[in-house]
Amino acid sequence: MYRKADLDVLEARESARHDALRHPDGSIDFGAYRKRARQARDAAIKSSLAAAWSMVANGFAGRAAPAPGRHARPC
Repeated sequence: MYRKADLDVLEARESARHDALRHPDGSIDFGAYRKRARQARDAAIKSSLAAAWSMVANGFAGRAAPAPGRHARPC
Protein backbone atom coordinates (compact mmCIF):
# COMPACT_ATOMS: atom_id res chain seq x y z
CA MET A 1 0.00 0.00 0.00
CA TYR A 2 1.03 3.58 -0.53
CA ARG A 3 1.85 5.88 2.33
CA LYS A 4 0.27 9.32 2.42
CA ALA A 5 3.62 10.93 1.53
CA ASP A 6 3.90 8.68 -1.54
CA LEU A 7 0.38 9.58 -2.63
CA ASP A 8 1.17 13.28 -2.23
CA VAL A 9 4.24 12.88 -4.45
CA LEU A 10 2.26 10.96 -7.07
CA GLU A 11 -0.48 13.60 -7.07
CA ALA A 12 2.08 16.38 -7.40
CA ARG A 13 3.68 14.66 -10.39
CA GLU A 14 0.31 14.11 -12.02
CA SER A 15 -0.77 17.71 -11.56
CA ALA A 16 2.63 19.01 -12.72
CA ARG A 17 2.34 16.94 -15.88
CA HIS A 18 -1.08 18.38 -16.66
CA ASP A 19 -0.21 21.91 -15.61
CA ALA A 20 2.82 21.94 -17.89
CA LEU A 21 0.58 22.28 -20.94
CA ARG A 22 -1.51 25.13 -19.55
CA HIS A 23 -0.98 28.85 -19.39
CA PRO A 24 -0.77 30.49 -15.95
CA ASP A 25 -4.38 31.66 -16.36
CA GLY A 26 -5.50 28.03 -16.75
CA SER A 27 -6.22 28.04 -20.48
CA ILE A 28 -4.83 25.26 -22.64
CA ASP A 29 -1.45 25.97 -24.24
CA PHE A 30 -1.99 24.72 -27.78
CA GLY A 31 1.46 25.95 -28.76
CA ALA A 32 3.02 23.41 -26.39
CA TYR A 33 0.96 20.62 -27.93
CA ARG A 34 2.01 21.75 -31.42
CA LYS A 35 5.66 21.85 -30.37
CA ARG A 36 5.46 18.34 -28.89
CA ALA A 37 3.74 17.01 -32.02
CA ARG A 38 6.29 18.69 -34.31
CA GLN A 39 9.18 17.15 -32.35
CA ALA A 40 7.59 13.69 -32.47
CA ARG A 41 6.85 14.05 -36.19
CA ASP A 42 10.41 15.18 -36.96
CA ALA A 43 11.83 12.26 -34.96
CA ALA A 44 9.59 9.78 -36.83
CA ILE A 45 10.58 11.19 -40.22
CA LYS A 46 14.26 11.13 -39.30
CA SER A 47 14.00 7.52 -38.12
CA SER A 48 12.19 6.35 -41.26
CA LEU A 49 14.67 8.14 -43.53
CA ALA A 50 17.60 6.58 -41.66
CA ALA A 51 16.04 3.13 -42.09
CA ALA A 52 15.43 3.73 -45.79
CA TRP A 53 18.99 4.97 -46.38
CA SER A 54 20.30 1.96 -44.48
CA MET A 55 18.39 -0.39 -46.77
CA VAL A 56 19.66 1.44 -49.86
CA ALA A 57 23.24 1.37 -48.59
CA ASN A 58 22.97 -2.34 -47.79
CA GLY A 59 21.62 -2.96 -51.29
CA PHE A 60 24.60 -1.24 -52.90
CA ALA A 61 26.98 -3.09 -50.58
CA GLY A 62 25.58 -6.42 -51.72
CA ARG A 63 24.02 -7.32 -48.41
CA ALA A 64 20.48 -8.57 -48.41
CA ALA A 65 17.97 -6.95 -46.09
CA PRO A 66 16.55 -9.27 -43.44
CA ALA A 67 13.00 -10.47 -43.93
CA PRO A 68 10.39 -8.42 -42.06
CA GLY A 69 9.86 -9.68 -38.55
CA ARG A 70 13.04 -11.74 -38.54
CA HIS A 71 16.38 -11.04 -36.97
CA ALA A 72 19.44 -11.10 -39.16
CA ARG A 73 21.87 -13.83 -38.12
CA PRO A 74 25.62 -13.40 -38.41
CA CYS A 75 27.20 -15.78 -40.93
